[in-house]
Amino acid sequence: MGLHDATLASIVFDWAGRRCTLHFHGVPSSDLQHPFSIVFEDVTEVSIPSERPWGPSQSVLEVDCVEAGRYVFVMQSGDEIWVSSPVDPIRAVTVK
Repeated sequence: MGLHDATLASIVFDWAGRRCTLHFHGVPSSDLQHPFSIVFEDVTEVSIPSERPWGPSQSVLEVDCVEAGRYVFVMQSGDEIWVSSPVDPIRAVTVK
């Protein structure tokens, strides 16, 4: 997922549906300059710290699938957002 510098707007977790949606304002240096979302289904675990060890930032540094079904969004704040899902995520672009 080429999400470097994407701006994270919000994260929504649907407990009953086991769906986690990450909403982004866009990626400034790619074809995803419009708002988009990344949706994970059948989620078994989500970790969303906001300790900001490197200072405040809403931007993504990098995204990685560290092992099958475990994804980490490393934020430029130094926080790591983890999502566990056996299903590959879906990227949805908001069309204006």
